Amino acid sequence: MLYLIGAIALLIIVYGLILFFKRGNKEFEAKLSLREKTELEKILEKQVNEEQAVDKKVPEKEIPVEVQKSEDLFPKEELIFPSKDINAEINRYATYIDFNNLKVQNSIRNGVENFNNLDYKKALEEFSLAIETNPHEITGFYCRGLTKFQLKNHESALSDFTECINLKMKEPNAFYYKGLSYFFLDDMDNAILNLKSYINSVSDSPEAYFDLALCLKQKENTSEAINYLSKAIEINPKYEVAYLERGLLKHKMNDVDGGCADLKKALDLGYLGAFYYVNELCKKEDS
Repeated sequence: MLYLIGAIALLIIVYGLILFFKRGNKEFEAKLSLREKTELEKILEKQVNEEQAVDKKVPEKEIPVEVQKSEDLFPKEELIFPSKDINAEINRYATYIDFNNLKVQNSIRNGVENFNNLDYKKALEEFSLAIETNPHEITGFYCRGLTKFQLKNHESALSDFTECINLKMKEPNAFYYKGLSYFFLDDMDNAILNLKSYINSVSDSPEAYFDLALCLKQKENTSEAINYLSKAIEINPKYEVAYLERGLLKHKMNDVDGGCADLKKALDLGYLGAFYYVNELCKKEDS
């Protein structure tokens, strides 16, 4: 009995395979009645009409996305006061980055490293190489100017600081060092002019007011010098050397009480150089 059932099943399978190959692997098409075909056509026609209506619809205007400016993405850094310590000033560029020109970047970094190693000749060569690679490279001029300033080659340093200003250096520090260069060249008029230009941009640098006061002192503009020293002290109440200079100038203006008060303040703040002047100029006041 089992053999008979197996034989019948085998015949059915063989017959099915024959039909399959005769139809060329085509799927059987479902036979639809006339009514079903009509309903199907209506559904398809409705879908086509809906798609055409969507295509004809006026596209909505795209709302433009406001592009954020680079200066908004990267807020402006606060200006750093120029340091009278040239080593501190030039080391601000020890990790200088220039994505557009790696040769310039390496020259600046190598120059700073040579400066720190007291190899000023090599430092000047590296900074000059950066300028040669990119004649508009402000940092090269600035660092080379600082190196010349360190070597007391103030006249040559002037040309580099001037070039920084001409190239629109973002920081006004070039005005500061240009002013100091003129000071050491005993050109007080130009020193005052450049230091005032710096102060116009950075009005809260006690060092700049102090240096400007020294220039005015050399010009015998005592009252104006005292005013700028007072500005420096107002910004930095612990600026002991400013008290010393103001005290001496007040004595020169015959303001003995005010002068001694400043000299004693300088001494109290730890400026030992004031001891001599307190001892010599303020004896009568103490007696």
